[in-house]
Amino acid sequence: MIFGEGVLGIALLFLWIFCIFDVISSEPELVRNLPKLVWLLIVIIVPDVGSIAWLVLGRPRGAALSPGATWSRPSRPQRTPPGPVGPEDSPHFLKSIDEQRRLKAWEDDLRRREEELKRKDEGDA
Repeated sequence: MIFGEGVLGIALLFLWIFCIFDVISSEPELVRNLPKLVWLLIVIIVPDVGSIAWLVLGRPRGAALSPGATWSRPSRPQRTPPGPVGPEDSPHFLKSIDEQRRLKAWEDDLRRREEELKRKDEGDA
């Protein structure tokens, strides 16, 4: 029995110290229900109940396990917009195809004009 009570006492001591550091290092704007100083007094004056009350009612939502941390992993994975699946979905690919078509049309037009000039020169000569 004594061993069990000793372990429980040490666990409560660690919980109390954790909560004191957590209250001190939390940002005042994120603390819930009461001002930060009031939470600190509650945790110090009434260690066991105050520590549990801080964890349940005062600690910022989404806080991580380290004292003062206000970030946590999202509960649901963030969806990102799907990127290009194939080359035809990429805007760069579509742009390059459009540029290739214009270049081919320009080259065909250039060849046609050159042939017209050759025929004109052959007809004049």
